[in-house]
Amino acid sequence: MKRMAMSCLSITCMLLLLGIVKIGCSQPIENVGVPGEESGEVSQKSAGDTKIIILPGDVPLEMVWIPPGSFLMGSSEDEQDREYNEGPQHKVTITEGFWMGKYPITQAQWQAVMENNPSHFKGDNRPVEMVSWNDIRKSGFLGFRTGFLGKLNAVLPNFNFRLPSEAEWEYAYRAGTTTRFYWGDDPDYTQIDDYAWYEGNSGKETHDVGLKLPNAWGLHDIAGTVLEWCEDYWHLDYSGAPNDGSAWIVNLHGKSRIIRGGSWIMHPSWSRAAFRVTPVLGSRDRYFGFRVVCDMD
Repeated sequence: MKRMAMSCLSITCMLLLLGIVKIGCSQPIENVGVPGEESGEVSQKSAGDTKIIILPGDVPLEMVWIPPGSFLMGSSEDEQDREYNEGPQHKVTITEGFWMGKYPITQAQWQAVMENNPSHFKGDNRPVEMVSWNDIRKSGFLGFRTGFLGKLNAVLPNFNFRLPSEAEWEYAYRAGTTTRFYWGDDPDYTQIDDYAWYEGNSGKETHDVGLKLPNAWGLHDIAGTVLEWCEDYWHLDYSGAPNDGSAWIVNLHGKSRIIRGGSWIMHPSWSRAAFRVTPVLGSRDRYFGFRVVCDMD
């Protein structure tokens, strides 16, 4: 299949259960079973540690700890299949770790918060798709929270659920690697079937999350499966980009936002760590999804 084109672009890891948070629209919030809290010790988190948050309807949302650190963002000029907008390569330092969804948000998780399911390919454990950046982030009249994150934060106000910045997303994808993909350069695409759903193995549909091998920090489906929305506005390249991992929200090139990671319908090169693209802000399609990050102790 030929590469698709979009506007503005030639476009188990062991579970260490640190705590369980239970939320509901009318229930108090509980936080139990966090090691060291009763004795006053500060729990030490390592890359790949997990927490499970229980959404309304007893739907679990598993989060993975992403540690602080530095990395080179973007691709080198000689990287195979490099796109013009993936440079200049630059050092980014993330001083505070964060929690990131182990999988893209599933249809069951979306329904637990939004009480609807916009997805084309139905299945509770499949990633939610047909969602735009606005569907995730928007607020309505007088700031009334109508998007997924607003509603989720309304029932868990102390966790600051949000979309990752583009830098956070790439840092988490790479998990300490410097190759084209988190499993290596894979120049002939002989390994990708073990790690990602893409045009060559998907059967032209999504699949349940977690069926492919994770990266070193325990994130599944961050390559392929569905493209994942980030917080940042689109910029033509990284000239002037923040170097602290924050979202680049200065709007110089219209109102479109960044989407990352490749998908089930795309060429395998789109699943590279550095690949970036921007659809129209309100776009919804069968290959647009997202995963969340949050702040919690």
